Amino acid sequence: MDGLKRFIQFDNDRINLDEIVSYGSGTDEDDDRYLYVETKTSEDVFQYYEEDSEFDIDEKLEELDEILLCRKP
Repeated sequence: MDGLKRFIQFDNDRINLDEIVSYGSGTDEDDDRYLYVETKTSEDVFQYYEEDSEFDIDEKLEELDEILLCRKP
């Protein structure tokens, strides 16, 4: 199974984990909260607004941290 690409799903989008360069949460000018994901190959940043998404932003951030964040042993 080594060498297979791994993806994470956001609503109907599946994003290759190896292409993610940054992610996090933000708040727009209307105080609407969203999750953003920037990849190497996309022209735009993916944005998933809390009110429009089928997932919890905090849970998805925890999932991304668990997979991608380098932690001290």
